[in-house]
Amino acid sequence: MSGTMTDKGIFFLVLFLALLLVLFIYAVIRVPPELADSQEQPVLDQPEAPPPVPTAPAHQPLPVRRPRTLTPPVAASPVAAPAVPAAAAPAFGGSSNGGYAARHATVAVPVITAPKVSGGPPWGPAPKPPGLE
Repeated sequence: MSGTMTDKGIFFLVLFLALLLVLFIYAVIRVPPELADSQEQPVLDQPEAPPPVPTAPAHQPLPVRRPRTLTPPVAASPVAAPAVPAAAAPAFGGSSNGGYAARHATVAVPVITAPKVSGGPPWGPAPKPPGLE
């Protein structure tokens, strides 16, 4: 795009925005004073009111919250819990991140340890180029 086309595009963009501003100001000035001063919502043709809502049945009492225990609940299925070292896992329901107790889990979550790495790339050093000895 050449510079003159860009200048013309910017000129017409500014001209269009100025025209929109003038139209907006004209529309605000033309509003009748009684509409401009009213604080209430305009009355619209409302459809017929919906039928009354039937009454709800009697509410059941809320369940009683049981105190938190540190022993795991007995699992319903005979699934063996994964072996987790005692030092790596806190007490059941506990967490090492601020004491969050996972109440949604029924068994202990296995701890995934990071793989052991050598600290270097899996390839050896690059061969020296010929002629540099």
